[in-house]
Amino acid sequence: MTGIARAMEFLALSLYALQELGLPYLVTIIFAARMLPMSLLGIVIGTISERVSPISVIKYIYGASNIFTGLAVLLVFTGNFNVYYAFILAFVNGITWVVDLAVRRRVLADHIDKKLLSSSLAMETLSNNATRLIGPLFAGSLYTLVGLKGIFSLQFFMYICAFVLILKFHKKQNLLLNFKNTNDTNIREHWAHGLLDEVLKTGKNAYNIVSLRLVLITTLIFNIFGFPLVSLIPVLGREKLALSEFDIGILASSEGFGALIGALIIGNLSPQKYLSVIFVTGVCGFFIGMFMFSFSPSLLLGFISLTLGGIFLSGFSTMQGALVYQASSTSKGNNFGILATCIGTAPLGLMNLSWIITIIPVDSTIQLNVFLGLFSMLITIFYFLYKKKTNLE
Repeated sequence: MTGIARAMEFLALSLYALQELGLPYLVTIIFAARMLPMSLLGIVIGTISERVSPISVIKYIYGASNIFTGLAVLLVFTGNFNVYYAFILAFVNGITWVVDLAVRRRVLADHIDKKLLSSSLAMETLSNNATRLIGPLFAGSLYTLVGLKGIFSLQFFMYICAFVLILKFHKKQNLLLNFKNTNDTNIREHWAHGLLDEVLKTGKNAYNIVSLRLVLITTLIFNIFGFPLVSLIPVLGREKLALSEFDIGILASSEGFGALIGALIIGNLSPQKYLSVIFVTGVCGFFIGMFMFSFSPSLLLGFISLTLGGIFLSGFSTMQGALVYQASSTSKGNNFGILATCIGTAPLGLMNLSWIITIIPVDSTIQLNVFLGLFSMLITIFYFLYKKKTNLE
């Protein structure tokens, strides 16, 4: 529910910036606002989830997201929605995204048989990628028919449904697993004690684990040079291909469609022995798909290129969680938190794109970022191959 709502919101705010404001660079800035909580709060939320009930963290943050999305609906219907609240909405729901990556995936992994970890997380990625296919299609259609009112109303309904499901899951865990929650008084007294020291310790420990270091460095590269390119899909669709809102929705859904196919393949194969290879290959394949997309002369070829990139990207996103969980004998919440912080470096790349796109065309902007990303990945691969060879000797 939240995945579909999140994908709908991003495309809706992108179309709002392009259509109603006529400011393409605002697309990347709004996307940066969505990613900013990752860098500011990722490791903090992950560490807090080690100290209190992780399901309670999910519950309270999603509750706040419901409130701000409800306010967005009210503002749209009264004609008072503006770019400032668009930034606020993107930021608040970005915090929900942090919880999704740093806490929700950890809760799922804790209830998975270790032998089935990669295939089970592939199925989780499958559902997540399906939302990135469905969300843009809904948003493109609704924006054409009923504008922001319809999109935000449906988004609000989905967040409410998600919140109800979270409460139901929490209740079931209490009954079946006799889950002992920390009461509110204890949370207020103890959750922040020594928090900064533990955050610093988490960063040091993560660096010392070589397999985790590979995940974090690759994630940094992808989120600085790769992930921000997703924000340019509607811009290229509008400026180069001259597509309608509905066609832009189809184009934006193609990457999620490819990731859906990739997750199905990984889920069936369950490649437990090749997690790192699939992880690194997935990033490089995504860059190649985006490079092909930048040269696409039509909706069909653009759809095919992004689908190819999405297939590879599913390898990256699936193996990312599996590798972190595998490398974390203890402090899983902390390590998933630092992963979310690395994902949160995307605003650096987004802000970089926001001024580059004012200097050179959008297709050239994509090509430049792809070159920088692939070059960084090449250096990273050689570094870890050398490290592995040194350790064997």
